[in-house]
Amino acid sequence: MWPGAPLPVYPPVLPPRPRRTWTGQILAALLGLAVLVTVGGGAATAFAVRASAASGTSSVFVGDLRPQTRNPALQALLDRRAKAVLAKNRTAFLADVDRADASFVRKQEQEYDNLTKLPIAEFTYQLEEFVQYDELISTQLRGRYQSMVRAAGVNVRYRIDGVDTTPVATPWVPLFGFTSGGWRLVGEANGKELPLGVNGQPWDGAAIAVVTSRRVVAAMSADDAGRAPALLKMSESALDRVAAVRPNGWAGKVFVTAVQDSAIFDTYFGDSPDRVNQVAAIAVPYYSLVPAWHHEARYTATRVVFNPSQLTADDVELAHDLTHEFTHAAMGPLTSDRTPLWLVEGIAEYVPYKTEQVATQALHRVLAGLSTSSLPDSATFYNDAHNYVLGWLACRLIAETYGEAKLVQLYENLSNGAADMKQTLGVDEPTFTKQWASYVERARTSTLP
Repeated sequence: MWPGAPLPVYPPVLPPRPRRTWTGQILAALLGLAVLVTVGGGAATAFAVRASAASGTSSVFVGDLRPQTRNPALQALLDRRAKAVLAKNRTAFLADVDRADASFVRKQEQEYDNLTKLPIAEFTYQLEEFVQYDELISTQLRGRYQSMVRAAGVNVRYRIDGVDTTPVATPWVPLFGFTSGGWRLVGEANGKELPLGVNGQPWDGAAIAVVTSRRVVAAMSADDAGRAPALLKMSESALDRVAAVRPNGWAGKVFVTAVQDSAIFDTYFGDSPDRVNQVAAIAVPYYSLVPAWHHEARYTATRVVFNPSQLTADDVELAHDLTHEFTHAAMGPLTSDRTPLWLVEGIAEYVPYKTEQVATQALHRVLAGLSTSSLPDSATFYNDAHNYVLGWLACRLIAETYGEAKLVQLYENLSNGAADMKQTLGVDEPTFTKQWASYVERARTSTLP
């Protein structure tokens, strides 16, 4: 939409080198953050307490933090938990949760309820043996468990039935404490040091309702389910618009989180909370493993997460946002750090505006005074929301002059380095830039067809 309105934002699918930036009006929610990685091993680390007895004082062994002893026990706990999700066994899911913190127990009960509402076909937890965030453990928890507590990185890998062809991975950092002779789940870590997506899944918040249509699975707030038919109808229409431009090469189905629980959306803006209200939705690329922890992670799917405040937008704006984000999902398999952002965001605006009426006066006002000496640079693209409009006009020009197929082909070729603009369109970038500048000038002063 035009500058001044909440703008959808897409984090481009990056190679597995995590980064996260924001600039100006637009937050580029790029997947991942740098993490603190502690490599275990080395000397044995055993913990003991001393107990008084009539005969004197003796050492009583209560726990062992050596990775070769601790990690199999933690993975076994995670395996039991994953099995309980698939079996929908509430008792088993909660069996390894320490009861010392009543609020955490209630959260785990809600998490179980939410997880078992989702159409999950596969679900596993994979412990990261050498990734930990122990610096985030509170003094209170350290005291409660005599420092026998660990914050561990975990890949949560799951597949939504009817949407995903392969599982996606999301990061989780649970806190494990040793108590009553064994390891228990005692809390969850929070902090901007964690990879993007931690505590931002639909099961992490308040009660949800899951609604489905032919190509959409959506998690909504339980008390908001009455709006589901309208949202699903709008989503299916948005997918039709996307499929008209890119019918193949992606799943053609989406998983949407559209809950009123603001904490779910806010977690993607941990270090810039003031930017939350400027973003209508984000399209988050997911990988086979968490990229912050695995360089070999490969792209698997894109999830769409809506800002709760945008769910009450008028139908025209909401339909635009859905189409924009679904376009990112469709182009996700082709996107890399080589893809220029004017093309990434331009095509995501081109698709909805194919069937939307553009107000001529508004377009003239937005384009007034904008420089067209060069296409918007990726390094500064998100500094100015006007670049969305310039990118849209570039993509519209390509589609009108060379055809939509060439627009998609250019996207793919520039993303994988297979060809430059001249090899795809028959003109080099300087020539195309002149064509684009002329096209923008016409749009600045006249009515687009």
